[in-house]
Amino acid sequence: MKEIKFLHIADLHLDSPFIGLSTLPQPLFSAVQESTFQSLERIITVAINEAVEFVLIAGDIYDSEDQSVRAQARFLKEMKRLEAAGIKAFVIHGNHDFIDKHKEKLQLPKNVHVFSEQVEMVTMETMNGVNVHIYGFSYGERHIRVSRVNEYNKQGEANFHIGLLHGSELSSSEDHDVYAPFRIQELSKKGFDYWALGHIHKRQLLTESPTIYYPGNIQGRNRKEQGEKGASIVTLSDSNTTIDFIATNPIIWEEVIISLPENSEINTFYREITKRLAAYYGQSNSFFLHVIVQMPNKQKINSTDWLQMLQEETDLTSNTFVWVHKLTIELTNQSDLKNWQERHLASKEITQAFERLQDESVFYQTVEALYFESGVSRYLEDLSEEDRQQMLKSALTELGTTLKEVEGDEK
Repeated sequence: MKEIKFLHIADLHLDSPFIGLSTLPQPLFSAVQESTFQSLERIITVAINEAVEFVLIAGDIYDSEDQSVRAQARFLKEMKRLEAAGIKAFVIHGNHDFIDKHKEKLQLPKNVHVFSEQVEMVTMETMNGVNVHIYGFSYGERHIRVSRVNEYNKQGEANFHIGLLHGSELSSSEDHDVYAPFRIQELSKKGFDYWALGHIHKRQLLTESPTIYYPGNIQGRNRKEQGEKGASIVTLSDSNTTIDFIATNPIIWEEVIISLPENSEINTFYREITKRLAAYYGQSNSFFLHVIVQMPNKQKINSTDWLQMLQEETDLTSNTFVWVHKLTIELTNQSDLKNWQERHLASKEITQAFERLQDESVFYQTVEALYFESGVSRYLEDLSEEDRQQMLKSALTELGTTLKEVEGDEK
Protein backbone atom coordinates (compact mmCIF):
# COMPACT_ATOMS: atom_id res chain seq x y z
CA MET A 1 0.00 0.00 0.00
CA LYS A 2 1.35 3.42 -1.00
CA GLU A 3 1.31 6.07 1.72
CA ILE A 4 2.67 9.57 2.34
CA LYS A 5 2.74 11.82 5.38
CA PHE A 6 2.93 15.59 5.06
CA LEU A 7 2.18 18.76 7.01
CA HIS A 8 -0.39 21.27 5.75
CA ILE A 9 -0.58 24.87 6.99
CA ALA A 10 -1.91 28.16 5.63
CA ASP A 11 -2.45 31.79 6.58
CA LEU A 12 0.62 32.34 8.69
CA HIS A 13 0.26 36.15 8.47
CA LEU A 14 3.78 36.67 9.77
CA ASP A 15 4.41 40.16 11.10
CA SER A 16 0.71 40.88 11.46
CA PRO A 17 0.14 44.40 12.87
CA PHE A 18 -2.62 43.09 15.17
CA ILE A 19 -4.84 46.06 14.52
CA GLY A 20 -6.61 47.35 17.63
CA LEU A 21 -4.15 45.79 20.10
CA SER A 22 -1.39 48.41 20.05
CA THR A 23 -2.74 50.01 23.25
CA LEU A 24 -2.03 46.85 25.26
CA PRO A 25 0.63 47.06 27.97
CA GLN A 26 4.01 46.70 26.24
CA PRO A 27 4.88 43.20 27.57
CA LEU A 28 1.57 41.86 26.26
CA PHE A 29 1.84 43.58 22.90
CA SER A 30 5.38 42.28 22.45
CA ALA A 31 4.11 38.74 23.12
CA VAL A 32 1.30 39.28 20.60
CA GLN A 33 3.72 40.53 17.93
CA GLU A 34 5.89 37.47 18.44
CA SER A 35 3.02 34.97 18.45
CA THR A 36 2.84 34.19 14.71
CA PHE A 37 6.60 33.59 14.58
CA GLN A 38 6.47 31.41 17.68
CA SER A 39 3.64 29.35 16.22
CA LEU A 40 5.60 28.82 12.99
CA GLU A 41 8.69 27.75 14.92
CA ARG A 42 6.62 25.19 16.81
CA ILE A 43 5.10 23.96 13.55
CA ILE A 44 8.50 23.33 11.98
CA THR A 45 9.53 21.46 15.12
CA VAL A 46 6.43 19.30 14.70
CA ALA A 47 7.28 18.64 11.04
CA ILE A 48 10.80 17.54 11.97
CA ASN A 49 9.75 15.42 14.95
CA GLU A 50 6.99 13.75 12.92
CA ALA A 51 9.44 13.12 10.07
CA VAL A 52 6.95 14.30 7.46
CA GLU A 53 8.00 13.89 3.85
CA PHE A 54 7.11 17.44 2.84
CA VAL A 55 5.32 20.60 3.98
CA LEU A 56 2.53 22.38 2.10
CA ILE A 57 1.97 26.12 2.74
CA ALA A 58 -1.27 27.32 1.13
CA GLY A 59 -0.78 31.08 0.95
CA ASP A 60 -0.62 34.25 3.04
CA ILE A 61 2.75 33.53 4.57
CA TYR A 62 3.08 37.24 5.24
CA ASP A 63 0.39 39.62 6.39
CA SER A 64 1.02 42.22 3.71
CA GLU A 65 2.57 42.70 0.32
CA ASP A 66 5.44 44.60 1.97
CA GLN A 67 6.79 41.34 3.42
CA SER A 68 9.10 42.97 5.94
CA VAL A 69 12.73 41.85 6.03
CA ARG A 70 12.17 40.78 9.63
CA ALA A 71 9.34 38.44 8.60
CA GLN A 72 11.26 37.14 5.60
CA ALA A 73 14.31 36.39 7.76
CA ARG A 74 12.23 34.47 10.29
CA PHE A 75 10.55 32.45 7.54
CA LEU A 76 13.93 31.78 5.90
CA LYS A 77 15.32 30.53 9.21
CA GLU A 78 12.51 27.98 9.56
CA MET A 79 12.85 26.81 5.95
CA LYS A 80 16.56 26.21 6.61
CA ARG A 81 15.61 24.03 9.57
CA LEU A 82 13.48 21.97 7.19
CA GLU A 83 16.36 21.81 4.74
CA ALA A 84 18.71 20.51 7.44
CA ALA A 85 16.15 17.79 8.20
CA GLY A 86 15.84 16.84 4.53
CA ILE A 87 12.23 18.03 4.24
CA LYS A 88 10.91 19.85 1.18
CA ALA A 89 8.36 22.67 1.29
CA PHE A 90 5.90 23.64 -1.45
CA VAL A 91 4.62 27.20 -1.16
CA ILE A 92 2.02 29.40 -2.82
CA HIS A 93 1.43 33.10 -2.16
CA GLY A 94 -2.09 34.39 -1.49
CA ASN A 95 -3.94 37.68 -1.62
CA HIS A 96 -2.11 39.20 1.37
CA ASP A 97 1.42 38.36 0.21
CA PHE A 98 1.03 38.30 -3.57
CA ILE A 99 4.20 38.21 -5.64
CA ASP A 100 5.56 41.65 -6.50
CA LYS A 101 8.18 41.22 -9.22
CA HIS A 102 9.60 44.67 -8.58
CA LYS A 103 10.66 43.96 -5.00
CA GLU A 104 13.74 42.04 -4.00
CA LYS A 105 13.25 39.16 -1.60
CA LEU A 106 15.55 37.06 0.54
CA GLN A 107 16.42 33.90 -1.35
CA LEU A 108 14.90 30.75 0.10
CA PRO A 109 16.89 27.49 0.29
CA LYS A 110 16.69 24.90 -2.48
CA ASN A 111 14.31 22.65 -0.54
CA VAL A 112 11.55 25.27 -0.99
CA HIS A 113 9.56 25.47 -4.21
CA VAL A 114 7.49 28.64 -4.68
CA PHE A 115 4.81 28.26 -7.35
CA SER A 116 4.62 30.87 -10.11
CA GLU A 117 1.61 32.96 -11.09
CA GLN A 118 0.41 30.30 -13.52
CA VAL A 119 -0.83 26.91 -12.35
CA GLU A 120 2.11 24.55 -12.58
CA MET A 121 2.90 20.99 -11.53
CA VAL A 122 6.01 19.81 -9.71
CA THR A 123 6.98 16.24 -8.96
CA MET A 124 8.67 14.66 -6.01
CA GLU A 125 9.55 11.14 -4.96
CA THR A 126 9.62 10.14 -1.30
CA MET A 127 12.29 8.00 0.34
CA ASN A 128 9.90 5.06 -0.03
CA GLY A 129 9.59 5.53 -3.76
CA VAL A 130 6.14 7.12 -3.76
CA ASN A 131 5.60 9.57 -6.62
CA VAL A 132 3.62 12.74 -5.87
CA HIS A 133 2.49 15.46 -8.28
CA ILE A 134 1.75 18.81 -6.61
CA TYR A 135 -0.13 21.59 -8.43
CA GLY A 136 -0.58 25.25 -7.51
CA PHE A 137 -0.20 28.94 -8.35
CA SER A 138 0.74 32.10 -6.49
CA TYR A 139 -1.22 35.33 -6.62
CA GLY A 140 0.42 37.93 -8.85
CA GLU A 141 -2.00 40.60 -7.64
CA ARG A 142 -4.07 41.15 -4.55
CA HIS A 143 -7.49 40.66 -6.10
CA ILE A 144 -8.14 37.50 -8.09
CA ARG A 145 -11.89 37.41 -8.50
CA VAL A 146 -12.13 34.75 -11.21
CA SER A 147 -11.96 31.00 -10.77
CA ARG A 148 -8.69 29.27 -11.64
CA VAL A 149 -10.00 25.72 -11.17
CA ASN A 150 -10.05 24.95 -14.90
CA GLU A 151 -6.27 25.39 -14.96
CA TYR A 152 -5.78 22.47 -12.57
CA ASN A 153 -5.49 19.28 -14.62
CA LYS A 154 -3.84 15.99 -13.75
CA GLN A 155 -0.58 15.48 -15.58
CA GLY A 156 1.29 12.22 -16.04
CA GLU A 157 1.32 9.18 -13.81
CA ALA A 158 1.76 9.50 -10.05
CA ASN A 159 0.68 7.68 -6.93
CA PHE A 160 -0.92 10.85 -5.57
CA HIS A 161 -2.05 14.17 -7.06
CA ILE A 162 -2.34 17.14 -4.67
CA GLY A 163 -3.71 20.62 -5.40
CA LEU A 164 -2.62 23.75 -3.53
CA LEU A 165 -5.22 26.54 -3.71
CA HIS A 166 -5.69 29.80 -1.82
CA GLY A 167 -9.32 30.67 -2.41
CA SER A 168 -12.96 30.79 -1.38
CA GLU A 169 -15.58 28.08 -1.41
CA LEU A 170 -18.55 30.02 -2.72
CA SER A 171 -21.17 28.87 -0.22
CA SER A 172 -19.23 29.72 2.96
CA SER A 173 -17.30 32.94 2.48
CA GLU A 174 -19.27 35.43 4.56
CA ASP A 175 -16.30 36.50 6.73
CA HIS A 176 -13.69 36.65 3.98
CA ASP A 177 -13.32 38.40 0.66
CA VAL A 178 -14.06 36.06 -2.23
CA TYR A 179 -10.85 35.32 -4.10
CA ALA A 180 -10.08 32.55 -6.62
CA PRO A 181 -13.59 31.14 -6.03
CA PHE A 182 -14.48 27.49 -6.44
CA ARG A 183 -17.26 25.01 -5.83
CA ILE A 184 -16.69 21.70 -4.10
CA GLN A 185 -18.12 19.79 -7.05
CA GLU A 186 -15.60 21.47 -9.37
CA LEU A 187 -12.63 20.37 -7.27
CA SER A 188 -14.02 16.87 -6.80
CA LYS A 189 -14.25 16.33 -10.55
CA LYS A 190 -10.53 17.01 -11.05
CA GLY A 191 -9.57 13.57 -9.77
CA PHE A 192 -7.01 14.84 -7.26
CA ASP A 193 -6.41 12.89 -4.04
CA TYR A 194 -6.09 15.93 -1.75
CA TRP A 195 -6.82 19.65 -1.98
CA ALA A 196 -4.66 21.74 0.36
CA LEU A 197 -6.63 24.96 0.80
CA GLY A 198 -5.86 28.33 2.35
CA HIS A 199 -7.62 31.69 2.93
CA ILE A 200 -10.33 30.72 5.44
CA HIS A 201 -9.04 31.05 9.01
CA LYS A 202 -11.20 28.28 10.43
CA ARG A 203 -10.42 24.56 10.15
CA GLN A 204 -12.91 23.01 7.78
CA LEU A 205 -13.13 19.61 6.12
CA LEU A 206 -15.26 20.31 3.05
CA THR A 207 -15.35 16.70 1.78
CA GLU A 208 -13.66 13.44 2.70
CA SER A 209 -13.46 11.88 -0.76
CA PRO A 210 -11.49 13.51 -2.16
CA THR A 211 -10.20 15.29 0.91
CA ILE A 212 -10.71 19.05 0.52
CA TYR A 213 -9.44 20.79 3.63
CA TYR A 214 -8.77 24.20 5.19
CA PRO A 215 -6.27 23.95 8.11
CA GLY A 216 -7.16 27.44 9.38
CA ASN A 217 -4.57 30.02 10.37
CA ILE A 218 -1.70 29.35 12.77
CA GLN A 219 -2.50 32.07 15.33
CA GLY A 220 -5.79 33.79 16.16
CA ARG A 221 -5.45 37.54 15.67
CA ASN A 222 -8.74 38.84 17.07
CA ARG A 223 -11.88 37.80 18.93
CA LYS A 224 -13.39 36.25 15.80
CA GLU A 225 -10.54 33.74 15.53
CA GLN A 226 -11.14 31.80 18.72
CA GLY A 227 -9.75 28.50 19.93
CA GLU A 228 -6.70 26.43 19.11
CA LYS A 229 -4.76 27.11 15.91
CA GLY A 230 -1.83 25.30 14.37
CA ALA A 231 -0.82 22.62 11.87
CA SER A 232 -2.40 19.53 10.36
CA ILE A 233 -0.46 16.30 9.81
CA VAL A 234 -2.00 14.45 6.87
CA THR A 235 -1.49 10.75 6.17
CA LEU A 236 -2.66 9.90 2.67
CA SER A 237 -2.90 6.32 1.42
CA ASP A 238 -4.55 4.44 -1.43
CA SER A 239 -7.62 3.78 0.70
CA ASN A 240 -7.77 6.41 3.43
CA THR A 241 -6.90 9.93 4.56
CA THR A 242 -6.33 10.88 8.20
CA ILE A 243 -5.82 14.43 9.47
CA ASP A 244 -4.29 15.03 12.90
CA PHE A 245 -4.45 18.60 14.15
CA ILE A 246 -1.68 19.85 16.44
CA ALA A 247 -2.17 23.16 18.28
CA THR A 248 0.84 25.47 18.21
CA ASN A 249 -0.61 28.93 18.90
CA PRO A 250 0.88 30.58 21.99
CA ILE A 251 -2.18 32.82 22.46
CA ILE A 252 -5.79 31.64 22.49
CA TRP A 253 -8.91 33.80 22.16
CA GLU A 254 -11.92 32.50 24.10
CA GLU A 255 -15.31 33.51 25.49
CA VAL A 256 -16.13 32.99 29.16
CA ILE A 257 -19.84 32.94 30.04
CA ILE A 258 -20.84 33.65 33.64
CA SER A 259 -24.53 33.25 34.57
CA LEU A 260 -25.72 35.12 37.65
CA PRO A 261 -29.02 34.53 39.48
CA GLU A 262 -31.47 37.37 40.04
CA ASN A 263 -30.43 40.10 42.49
CA SER A 264 -26.88 38.78 42.86
CA GLU A 265 -24.54 40.82 45.02
CA ILE A 266 -21.32 42.16 43.55
CA ASN A 267 -19.41 39.87 45.94
CA THR A 268 -21.04 36.90 44.24
CA PHE A 269 -19.93 38.16 40.87
CA TYR A 270 -16.40 38.86 42.14
CA ARG A 271 -16.07 35.33 43.56
CA GLU A 272 -17.43 33.76 40.37
CA ILE A 273 -15.27 35.71 37.94
CA THR A 274 -12.17 35.21 40.10
CA LYS A 275 -12.79 31.46 40.18
CA ARG A 276 -13.35 31.24 36.42
CA LEU A 277 -10.25 33.23 35.56
CA ALA A 278 -8.10 31.22 37.98
CA ALA A 279 -8.64 28.15 35.79
CA TYR A 280 -6.65 29.84 33.01
CA TYR A 281 -3.59 30.67 35.08
CA GLY A 282 -0.59 28.35 35.04
CA GLN A 283 -1.32 26.99 31.56
CA SER A 284 1.25 26.86 28.76
CA ASN A 285 -0.81 29.28 26.65
CA SER A 286 -1.74 32.90 27.11
CA PHE A 287 -5.38 33.92 26.77
CA PHE A 288 -7.44 36.84 25.52
CA LEU A 289 -10.85 36.46 27.14
CA HIS A 290 -14.21 38.00 26.37
CA VAL A 291 -16.21 37.70 29.58
CA ILE A 292 -19.97 37.59 29.01
CA VAL A 293 -22.07 38.10 32.14
CA GLN A 294 -25.62 36.81 31.82
CA MET A 295 -28.18 38.07 34.34
CA PRO A 296 -31.99 38.43 34.50
CA ASN A 297 -32.04 42.19 35.02
CA LYS A 298 -29.77 45.18 35.11
CA GLN A 299 -27.82 45.42 38.32
CA LYS A 300 -25.09 47.63 39.67
CA ILE A 301 -22.33 46.18 37.51
CA ASN A 302 -20.42 48.81 35.62
CA SER A 303 -18.75 46.83 32.84
CA THR A 304 -16.13 49.54 32.21
CA ASP A 305 -15.15 49.70 35.87
CA TRP A 306 -14.93 45.92 36.23
CA LEU A 307 -12.94 45.55 33.02
CA GLN A 308 -10.42 48.12 34.19
CA MET A 309 -10.05 46.33 37.53
CA LEU A 310 -9.49 42.93 35.88
CA GLN A 311 -6.92 44.35 33.47
CA GLU A 312 -5.02 46.14 36.23
CA GLU A 313 -4.74 42.82 38.13
CA THR A 314 -3.09 41.07 35.17
CA ASP A 315 0.40 39.76 35.98
CA LEU A 316 2.67 41.32 33.35
CA THR A 317 5.84 39.61 34.63
CA SER A 318 4.80 36.02 33.88
CA ASN A 319 5.79 34.09 30.74
CA THR A 320 2.09 33.73 29.95
CA PHE A 321 -0.84 36.04 30.62
CA VAL A 322 -4.62 36.05 31.03
CA TRP A 323 -6.07 39.29 29.67
CA VAL A 324 -9.77 40.17 29.73
CA HIS A 325 -10.10 42.32 26.62
CA LYS A 326 -13.87 42.77 26.80
CA LEU A 327 -16.66 42.44 29.37
CA THR A 328 -20.26 42.31 28.16
CA ILE A 329 -23.51 42.29 30.14
CA GLU A 330 -26.32 40.21 28.59
CA LEU A 331 -29.85 40.35 30.00
CA THR A 332 -31.47 36.93 29.96
CA ASN A 333 -34.99 38.03 30.91
CA GLN A 334 -35.83 40.05 27.81
CA SER A 335 -39.05 38.44 26.63
CA ASP A 336 -40.97 41.61 27.51
CA LEU A 337 -38.48 43.65 25.51
CA LYS A 338 -39.09 41.79 22.28
CA ASN A 339 -40.52 44.22 19.73
CA TRP A 340 -41.08 46.70 22.57
CA GLN A 341 -40.89 49.64 20.16
CA GLU A 342 -44.11 48.50 18.43
CA ARG A 343 -46.02 49.13 21.69
CA HIS A 344 -44.37 52.42 22.61
CA LEU A 345 -46.00 55.84 22.18
CA ALA A 346 -43.09 56.88 19.95
CA SER A 347 -43.31 53.67 17.94
CA LYS A 348 -43.30 55.37 14.56
CA GLU A 349 -40.30 57.59 15.28
CA ILE A 350 -38.23 54.80 16.87
CA THR A 351 -38.95 52.38 14.02
CA GLN A 352 -38.09 54.96 11.38
CA ALA A 353 -34.79 55.79 13.11
CA PHE A 354 -33.88 52.12 13.38
CA GLU A 355 -34.69 51.49 9.73
CA ARG A 356 -32.65 54.50 8.59
CA LEU A 357 -29.62 53.22 10.49
CA GLN A 358 -29.82 49.95 8.55
CA ASP A 359 -28.33 51.91 5.67
CA GLU A 360 -24.56 51.60 5.96
CA SER A 361 -23.83 55.17 4.85
CA VAL A 362 -26.34 56.63 7.34
CA PHE A 363 -24.88 54.51 10.12
CA TYR A 364 -21.32 55.74 9.57
CA GLN A 365 -22.45 59.34 9.11
CA THR A 366 -24.08 59.05 12.54
CA VAL A 367 -21.01 57.66 14.31
CA GLU A 368 -18.26 59.35 12.28
CA ALA A 369 -17.53 61.83 15.08
CA LEU A 370 -16.17 58.95 17.16
CA TYR A 371 -13.61 58.11 14.49
CA PHE A 372 -12.29 61.70 14.54
CA GLU A 373 -11.99 61.77 18.33
CA SER A 374 -8.35 60.93 19.09
CA GLY A 375 -9.10 59.67 22.57
CA VAL A 376 -11.66 57.20 21.26
CA SER A 377 -10.79 56.29 17.67
CA ARG A 378 -7.74 54.21 18.53
CA TYR A 379 -9.93 51.79 20.48
CA LEU A 380 -12.41 51.28 17.64
CA GLU A 381 -12.23 48.06 15.65
CA ASP A 382 -13.30 47.68 12.05
CA LEU A 383 -16.93 46.58 11.91
CA SER A 384 -18.21 43.78 9.74
CA GLU A 385 -21.80 43.87 8.50
CA GLU A 386 -22.67 41.30 11.17
CA ASP A 387 -21.08 43.47 13.88
CA ARG A 388 -22.98 46.51 12.68
CA GLN A 389 -26.34 44.73 12.72
CA GLN A 390 -25.66 43.27 16.16
CA MET A 391 -24.72 46.70 17.47
CA LEU A 392 -28.01 48.16 16.21
CA LYS A 393 -30.05 45.36 17.79
CA SER A 394 -28.21 45.77 21.09
CA ALA A 395 -28.76 49.53 21.00
CA LEU A 396 -32.49 49.04 20.40
CA THR A 397 -32.73 46.63 23.35
CA GLU A 398 -30.73 48.97 25.58
CA LEU A 399 -33.03 51.85 24.64
CA GLY A 400 -36.06 49.75 25.59
CA THR A 401 -34.50 48.88 28.96
CA THR A 402 -33.62 52.50 29.70
CA LEU A 403 -37.08 53.77 28.77
CA LYS A 404 -38.67 51.19 31.07
CA GLU A 405 -36.58 52.47 33.93
CA VAL A 406 -37.16 56.20 33.39
CA GLU A 407 -40.88 55.71 32.67
CA GLY A 408 -41.38 53.69 35.83
CA ASP A 409 -42.25 50.36 34.18
CA GLU A 410 -39.47 48.38 35.87
CA LYS A 411 -41.05 46.01 38.38
